[in-house]
Amino acid sequence: MSIERLFETGERMQDRSHFRNMVLIAKADGVISEKEIALLHKMGQKISLSEEQVAEIIKDHKSIAITPPYSREDRYEQIIELIQMMQIDGQVDDSEMETLERVAVGIGFKDLDDVDVETILALIQRGEDTETMLEEFL
Repeated sequence: MSIERLFETGERMQDRSHFRNMVLIAKADGVISEKEIALLHKMGQKISLSEEQVAEIIKDHKSIAITPPYSREDRYEQIIELIQMMQIDGQVDDSEMETLERVAVGIGFKDLDDVDVETILALIQRGEDTETMLEEFL
């Protein structure tokens, strides 16, 4: 473990954990598409990960501990972004849904029934941004 990781804040740990979960969803169907890689890099930039850190987590996501979000809003923001990752290649398969269910429980939802996946998918397909979707659920 690097010295930097010893002094991470709770928010930074949450960000890395969320990025780890994004990688899990991207890998769920056995192939990380170019669109998924692009979204991972965009997400990495958003949370101030270097290109090397992004590549490291993609290669070995198990090195990152799961740190659930503290607030309901953060939980919904994460699940929305996970669903965006899940559908970015144009198809949602069973392995992605199974992974999403495990991750949803890991970040604080009782089960996937707590998440209105169909509505989130419809909002994504309609082109709504994350902020608009959060307003729908909070």
